[in-house]
Amino acid sequence: MRRSIRFVPRWATQFVVGIVVVLLVIGVAAALVGPVVRGPTAFFDELGRTITRVAPQPQADIQTDEQLRAVIKAMPEGRLRVGSIIEEQNRVVFTITADRASVRAAVRPGDELRIARDGTVEIAPTGIPAVIDSLERALEDLKKRFFGP
Repeated sequence: MRRSIRFVPRWATQFVVGIVVVLLVIGVAAALVGPVVRGPTAFFDELGRTITRVAPQPQADIQTDEQLRAVIKAMPEGRLRVGSIIEEQNRVVFTITADRASVRAAVRPGDELRIARDGTVEIAPTGIPAVIDSLERALEDLKKRFFGP
């Protein structure tokens, strides 16, 4: 009785062994790279804090006691709520709320409102349009100063 022995090509065996080796290498690399990538987070956090301290910060909207008193007097019931205190910048952030009906502009979080030339409330432009708008306003102010209203 002859047994029939099946012949497995050599390339098929090499292919299977190659796949196993590649998967092992990927697993070992992932195990070694994981902690290395997680390690410098403390460094980058501290770097971010340092840059925040060194980079120029925007000026506060209210800089004197007289300005603060004027804002408080303008508020309903003469009260202004403290939202939070930013210790790193030595700043106090106030919270001002308004009913949706009083804000007719289609605002989103982060928008800034201002009084338009016609007296209505509008969203202040940001970025390049803000620079162009501020230049236009400065030119109009110069025209009014030299040529009158």
